[in-house]
Amino acid sequence: MDDFAKDEELQNFLREIEEASALELTPEPELGFLGMTPGQRFVIALMFFLMILIIGAFALLITGAISLPL
Repeated sequence: MDDFAKDEELQNFLREIEEASALELTPEPELGFLGMTPGQRFVIALMFFLMILIIGAFALLITGAISLPL
């Protein structure tokens, strides 16, 4: 039994097990849509909304559906 406990391969194996158990497993962060955070996605959505609002207002002015009060 003493020879078994002193075996170098066994000691290396036990050391690897201890090192592996000591490592903390951290999950990979979820990147979400195109790697953006929720705040970044909100800013992009807000910018699209404002662009559509401005383009729509200009389209209504050009076609004469609305007019500016002067």
